[in-house]
Parts: sequence; C-alpha cells; structure tokens
Amino acid sequence: MAATQYTGAMALASTDYKAVKWIGKTKGGQAVTIELLRAINKGNLEWTFAEKDDTTAEIEFEGVYQDSELVAGTAKEPWTILLADGAASNNAGEILLGTGAFYIGAAGTSPTTRVALTRGGGSFVVEREFREINADGDPGAVEGRINKESARPKLKLKALQWLTNMTDLYPCLETVS
Repeated sequence: MAATQYTGAMALASTDYKAVKWIGKTKGGQAVTIELLRAINKGNLEWTFAEKDDTTAEIEFEGVYQDSELVAGTAKEPWTILLADGAASNNAGEILLGTGAFYIGAAGTSPTTRVALTRGGGSFVVEREFREINADGDPGAVEGRINKESARPKLKLKALQWLTNMTDLYPCLETVS
C-alpha cells in the first residue's frame, strides 16, 4: 500500500464544510438520527500518544449557518434530530443508548460514509446564549425580555480508527503529491 503524506493548507476550502450525522437507537430499539447538513471541525489536529494505550482523536463538528439564509431571514438552527416512529414518549424504552455510528459526506447532502470506529462514543450539544433585559426591581428573568443571541450545535466523536480520508475530518489539510 502506498504511503499518503498530508500537510496543512493555508486557507479553508468550500470542501472543508461537511455534512455529519450520528445514527443510534433508543433502549426500546427505536432509531435516532442527529444530523448537521453543514458543519466544520474547527478543532486542532491533536493526537495523544501514551504507552500501552490506543490513540483516540476527539473530533468535533460545529453546525454552520448559510449567509444567504441569514440575510433572507429564513435561517433555522443547523441541526435536526429524527426519532423513528414519532416523538419520544415518557418511558424507559426511549432512553438513548451510547452506541451508534458517525457518518460524513458533502455539505448539504445526507452523509453515507462511515467516519470511524469509536472508543468512548461521542456527544451532541447545542450551546445557546441568551441575553436578558433586566430592569430595576426584577426578581429574575421576565417573559418577553429574553433574546436568544446564538446557537452552536456540536457533534463530537472519539475516533479509534478512521474509515475515511483524514482530509474529510480536518479542514485546511491536503495530501501531498
């Protein structure tokens, strides 16, 4: 097998934006899909080497907004969660299991390429920032005076072995001819 050599690129390319998703199940066997159709990994290329241990890289993709949708006023938070067979009910069968698979693909399309074997699973979080407009005498938050300032959806995985090209995972990375 021929060696592949990588190096850092000086600028982001449009292909550095990816679609990523996680597919898993609930304890009751119901399929769950979390998807970011446009995302980028802004994390560092960072590997930790330890004696008598496997190396796992933590890779975090952040959903991105499209400028054209922001200007048009049609933007929504750039993530979806799909629960098969309808909405979650209030029982133990709807508990998410930690196992699942991560996929990657071209931005704007549903990803179909498996990213990696994982160890330690992954996580999904939407980091939201709210601003409260407080007036003298307010005992706390007041309805109608809370504004959502931002939302940053992040899908993180801990890769044990890559099943895709490293340039799919890290932006500003290119292969050397």
